[in-house]
Amino acid sequence: MSLRDYWYIACESRALRNKPVAVTLFGEAWVLWRDDQGMPCAAQDRCAHRNAPLSAGTVHEGCLVCPYHGWSYQKDGTCTHIPSLASGRLVPANARIPSKPATEQDGYVWICPGNTIPSAPPRPFPHCNDPGWTTFCMKTRFASTVEACLENFLDCPHTATVHRGWFRQPDAREMDAIIRRGSDSVEVEFQNEPVTKSLVTRLFYPKNATPRHTDRFLMPNISRVDYEFDPDHHFIITSSATPITDYETEVHTVISFRYGKIGSLVRLVFEPMSRHIIRQDVDILALQGPNVQRHGGEAFVHVETDLIALHMQSLRRRAERNEPPLPPAPEQTIRIRF
Repeated sequence: MSLRDYWYIACESRALRNKPVAVTLFGEAWVLWRDDQGMPCAAQDRCAHRNAPLSAGTVHEGCLVCPYHGWSYQKDGTCTHIPSLASGRLVPANARIPSKPATEQDGYVWICPGNTIPSAPPRPFPHCNDPGWTTFCMKTRFASTVEACLENFLDCPHTATVHRGWFRQPDAREMDAIIRRGSDSVEVEFQNEPVTKSLVTRLFYPKNATPRHTDRFLMPNISRVDYEFDPDHHFIITSSATPITDYETEVHTVISFRYGKIGSLVRLVFEPMSRHIIRQDVDILALQGPNVQRHGGEAFVHVETDLIALHMQSLRRRAERNEPPLPPAPEQTIRIRF
């Protein structure tokens, strides 16, 4: 499987209603619409006739109608009606546009831009809207690559600098990070992580509790961060990164947490704080991304405390080259401090 042979979030379900929606994926323009059964459809955003953008058109009885000459397309990209043709004249066989599979799950519309279609999208958002859990979602555009976004979400050392005082403070205390790399995932579990003073720890950490903190990367574009204290106190932050272009990524983040009986009250403070913290990540990546391009590409120096980056890159590069997945690697333990 290449990186294209996976399901990606194209838009939120609520954004796709009675009108077509334009989306970009891997630098390619696609149009989404709903058929007469309400199911999502995806096709190249270009009419076969004179290449007008179909996303500027309309939807009629489940077919996509071009805004220029009124050509109509069904979900497989076949043109079914050309208004200017005289009665009895057939639509040419080559009057069609490339289409891609689309589906709907967890409040999102997903498309697969590749040629090998997985059976179904992943289920990356655990406990989303489950009873006893509180859930909210964020959509964020980053001027950066998918890999830079995912590394940022799973990179703890940057939090003491970029989110200083909000999420973490510099702390000289050390801990062990256990790294487990599978054939399509990387997991890091932190042992006896010290609790530093910050707004997040003061407001949301249970008193005298030590979190079980786990970070995960799931191929090809999903990050998951867990902070689990006890059965009634658990935070899960999951992000799915959609490549718009090489240096532009749209990230859909779902945060589900369990906080006893006051989850809805906690959300009133936790959600705006989360949006502020992710805006800090947007700002730092907006500095990094253009600077990487300005200097001719990545020239990174890696250290062992870059716990996930090289493993993630290795898995994604093999997919880019259509190579088979690597076998799981032996467990590693790295000494680290934040």
